[in-house]
Amino acid sequence: MTFWRRLRFYGIGFGIGLVIVYAMFGNRTCASPGQVKMRELASQYFRLSDKARCKMSCLKINDHLLKIHLRHFEINYDKSDVHKEPCGSYFIEEEKEHVGEYNFNLVMYDCDTITEINDINILKAQPSCTCQ
Repeated sequence: MTFWRRLRFYGIGFGIGLVIVYAMFGNRTCASPGQVKMRELASQYFRLSDKARCKMSCLKINDHLLKIHLRHFEINYDKSDVHKEPCGSYFIEEEKEHVGEYNFNLVMYDCDTITEINDINILKAQPSCTCQ
């Protein structure tokens, strides 16, 4: 068997091996389960209460800007109740790298394909905000 023939057999086997490894592991990431859940909550449709909408207007943010800000937030599982019926509640706060950048935290409820936000906790009260 010549060198080129052996190289061709090796290449075919290597290619088949790559296909099998990709089929088994696919597009997995190195994200933690908390990061994956945070991305899932942020990507779903938001249902906001009137109180949450009022507080968002006090913070001068809208739905789309909130989704962008949520990239710098994480789930605090110590304060969350993920097994709550009918919707699990997740306490969302700033990541350690972004402490002090945002002056709010919130609780999100994961209801199937909808993320509900009933209230936003504003940490530094603004005098012009009349939402209670």
